[in-house]
Amino acid sequence: MIELKGIAWDHPRGYEPLIATSKAFQDNNPNVNITWKVRSLKEFGDTPIEDLIENFDVITIDHPYMGQAHKNGLLLPLEDYLKTEELNALKQQALGKCFDIYNYEKHVYATPIDAAALVASYRKDIIVSLGLDLPKNQEELKAFYNKLPLGFSIAWALCPTDIWCTFLTLCAQYFGSGFIQNNEINSKVGINALDELKFHVELSHPQSLNWNPIQILDNMGEENSIVYSPYLFGYTNYSRKDYTKKLVNFTNSPTGKQKNIATIMGGVGLAVSALTKHPEIASKYVNYVASAEVQEGVFTENGGQPASKNAWESKVNNVLCNDFFKDTKWTIENAYIRPQHPGWNAFQEQGADIIHEGILKDTSSEIIMNRLNDCYKSV
Repeated sequence: MIELKGIAWDHPRGYEPLIATSKAFQDNNPNVNITWKVRSLKEFGDTPIEDLIENFDVITIDHPYMGQAHKNGLLLPLEDYLKTEELNALKQQALGKCFDIYNYEKHVYATPIDAAALVASYRKDIIVSLGLDLPKNQEELKAFYNKLPLGFSIAWALCPTDIWCTFLTLCAQYFGSGFIQNNEINSKVGINALDELKFHVELSHPQSLNWNPIQILDNMGEENSIVYSPYLFGYTNYSRKDYTKKLVNFTNSPTGKQKNIATIMGGVGLAVSALTKHPEIASKYVNYVASAEVQEGVFTENGGQPASKNAWESKVNNVLCNDFFKDTKWTIENAYIRPQHPGWNAFQEQGADIIHEGILKDTSSEIIMNRLNDCYKSV
């Protein structure tokens, strides 16, 4: 019996589809047993891969880790274990750049299993009853606050991890993808994004600076006060019947000056530890989970948010998730991709705290930007 250990992240979207695909994989490979442990969403984004590769064969991973993984030889280059035609099939059927983001220096370090970007969530039932149109751009978003009757609010996901993602999104929407050059964020662009965040913090739900997307979506699904959130990572779970008391719908976030840039790309890749004792079967499994048939079927059916184009275009899946995929597909296809060079993750974690603390204390945007770029140069 071959024993594989995997590490997922602690949300039904993170672990239930992997448990389900493991069982299906084991049906065809009875000599394999796959067990899963979970880590928090913050740990998923922040925990170094170095801390995982000795204990786990299969690792869910965030794409900005690719440079660090390559530099330190932490993950298995999958092109050594999967056939060229298998990798080509994954690339061809991946949504947007979901396959490309796990490539670094001509090596494939993970297969795309989960697609995500910042999108907008809303309570369609309340929005319709109020006769409101959702904001399509940032100017309409600023005016939207004044259209809400007393007792209703807009919430932002602005805990440290998420304020960082929103900051980068606003930078990209204002300037384009080239606002980071030579380990430095364009100060003018960054100051503009920070000023925008301060404007919205003043008008949004008072818990916004404490909340992550899950906390907001839980609230929207159970209560009736928050009717809209413009930038948070989408979760198909909340658009499925009976996941929460009330259905939460999703759509594209408001756009900025750069009409061809949506929001920041998130998502999950499935990687194999460089220290695994079973590289062939582990590679076979990560390819299996990312395959079009599995993504469209068992993965999505069990709470997953697939990365396969077929799965997103499936009529069955859109009915299951009340058009989550159809209504946010443009966002994934036009998402901004974060840097992946070594050191980026250390900067990302520290930069999130710098921005969060600066906004919390109402520090001048110029000072926050100076601190950010000083930090970037030091990693």
